[in-house]
Amino acid sequence: MKNIVQIRVGDLNPATKFDTDLDLNINDLVIVESPNGAEWGVVASSPSVPKGKRDQHNVVLRVANADDQTTIERLRNMAQRAIKECNEKIEKHGLEMKVLSAYYTLDAGKVIISFSANNRVDFRELVRDLAFALKTRIELRQVGARDEVKTTGALGPCGQICCCIRFKDDFDNITIKMAKNQNLSLNPQKINGMCGRLLCCLAYENQHYTEVNERMPKYGSEVNTPDGKGIAQDGHALKETINVKMQKGDQTRVECYKLCDVNCKGCRSGK
Repeated sequence: MKNIVQIRVGDLNPATKFDTDLDLNINDLVIVESPNGAEWGVVASSPSVPKGKRDQHNVVLRVANADDQTTIERLRNMAQRAIKECNEKIEKHGLEMKVLSAYYTLDAGKVIISFSANNRVDFRELVRDLAFALKTRIELRQVGARDEVKTTGALGPCGQICCCIRFKDDFDNITIKMAKNQNLSLNPQKINGMCGRLLCCLAYENQHYTEVNERMPKYGSEVNTPDGKGIAQDGHALKETINVKMQKGDQTRVECYKLCDVNCKGCRSGK
């Protein structure tokens, strides 16, 4: 069984999975097979044994030899010229788009240019101008806000490199309900990442919060505790605790109990 390895095709693109039986190290230059034919890339992770369902991926053909490395260096220089030409043509046509990266296939028969834009862009004239200037086939790829950060790189509000760059292969379906489950402020500056979209990490503990919140008494409901009846207050999902207001004569106090020690009819699960 072949291992799985992450490869950044064309150096700057987000890493994708490839099958390999080669002994590879991070930052090795490799030649891979893709729908575009033979392409070059940079190893972004150590090969690993696939877990769960075994999917088929494109394969790593070989580690780049001396001739390949010379070719790749030439293609990198050509890509820089392509970016410069593209930016000049974008300004000429007054298009609202930002070039993120460019790379050539190994035979230099095509240049793939990734860009971001807030809206759809009519780039037909741009493609014609670029094909004439670069004398090769042109492929323009519009990427989303999350892919833009994954391509260009950024530090998250936690101070670490964004998750999408470090280890995430695919983007989860992140919803505002996840932030509500965790009782977070819905201020966009607090729950949005550098891409302007909801933080990927909102999904990491969402299942736990959902399960605990189902067992959490509703605020103001009557509950039974080891010390008698009381009124449920705020809870702490991570600690799985609930504050309960206890009344004894004229005195009122708030006690903290483990969720497993509290019984109620007003739990969100209906139990």
